[in-house]
Amino acid sequence: MNYSFAAGCFIFLAFVVYINLQHNIKNAKTWFSSFLICVGLALIERDLYEKYPNFVALSECSRFLIAPCLYFSIVYFTHPKYHFSKYDLLHFIPFTIFTFFAFSFLIQHKYPIISPPQLSRYLGTAVLLTLRLQIIVYWTMSFVLLRRHRKDIRLFSSEDASINLDWLLRLLFVILAIILIGMLKFKSLLGFDYLPVFYSVACGAIAYYILQQKEIYPFPDTVKTEIQEIIENNHSKKNTVPRLNEQEAVLLKLKLESIMESEKPYLQSDINLYQLAEKLSISTHDLSFLLNASLSISFNSFINHYRINEAKRLLMSSKHTFLSIEGIGYEAGFSSKSAFFTCFKKVVGCSPLEFKKNQDIT
Repeated sequence: MNYSFAAGCFIFLAFVVYINLQHNIKNAKTWFSSFLICVGLALIERDLYEKYPNFVALSECSRFLIAPCLYFSIVYFTHPKYHFSKYDLLHFIPFTIFTFFAFSFLIQHKYPIISPPQLSRYLGTAVLLTLRLQIIVYWTMSFVLLRRHRKDIRLFSSEDASINLDWLLRLLFVILAIILIGMLKFKSLLGFDYLPVFYSVACGAIAYYILQQKEIYPFPDTVKTEIQEIIENNHSKKNTVPRLNEQEAVLLKLKLESIMESEKPYLQSDINLYQLAEKLSISTHDLSFLLNASLSISFNSFINHYRINEAKRLLMSSKHTFLSIEGIGYEAGFSSKSAFFTCFKKVVGCSPLEFKKNQDIT
C-alpha cells in the first residue's frame, strides 16, 4: 500500500462529509472536510514528488492549513454560536507567507521549490520547525477545547455519550502518535513502511465517527445564544446579578420538584435544559441559574440524581425482577449501560449488581 491510496481515502472522505453536511453542524463539518483534504494533499506528495517535483509547493502549502482547519472544526463543534471574525484570519498568516514565497520561487526558478542550491537546507529546516511548532500549539489549544467541552455539556445535557466528542480527542492522540513516530524514526520498525496502512485505518475510523456525529446543540438559534452565555458565565466564574430573587427561586424550586415527580421528564434519555425549561415555562437562563446558583448542582447531575433514585427503586422492586440490570438502566432514563454503571457507582458507591445483592441479603 502506498501513500497515494491513503491520500485518496482522505480526499474521498472529505467529499463524502461535505455532501452529507447537516445544516445544524455545517460549519464544523466544512472545516473538518478542509482538514481532510489538506491531509490528503500532504500524503500524496510523498508519491508524486519525484515525478512532479513542483507539486511539493501545493502540498507544503496545504500542510500549514492542517492544524488551523482541525482547530476551527473543533471550535465550531464546541460552541453553540460562533462567528468567524477578522481576527481569526491571523491563524492563516503562516500559510499566507509560505504560499507567497513558494509560488514566487516556482515562477522564478526551474528547480523544485524546496531545493534551490543556496536555500535548500535553511528553507527546509525552517519549514519543518514552523510546522512542528504550529502543530504543537494547535494540538494544545484543541485539547483544551475538547476537555472543557466535556464539562460544558453537563450544563445543558443529561446524555453526553453522543455529544462529548471523545472521538476527536482520540484523533488528537493519533496525531500525537504520528508526530512521535516521525520524530523517533520508527517508520521501518516492522521492516516496511507501515504508515500508509496506519493512515488508511485512521481514515476509516474517522469516517465512522464523523458521519454519525449528531447535533450537539439541538436548540433554536435564540436558545443557542443563551446556552453560549451560560457556558461563558460558567467559564468566567464571575458573580453575576441574580436572575431570580429568593421568593421566585423558592416557588420555581417547588414547581420543578412537582414536575419531576409527576411527569418524570428524567425518563427521557435525551432530556435537555431547554426542554425542561419549557415545561416550567421559563427561559433556559432562569433554569440554569436556579440549578447552579440556588441548588448548586449542574443540570446533568440534577437529572441523574432522579434517575439513580428511580434505578434504586426498580432494583428493590419485586415487580421488576424480569428486568436485567442493563434494562433497569434504560428504564430509569439512561441511554447506555456504561453511562448507567458509571453514574450509579459514582453516586451510590457500588455497582447496581452489588446494590441489588446487598438488598437481597437484608
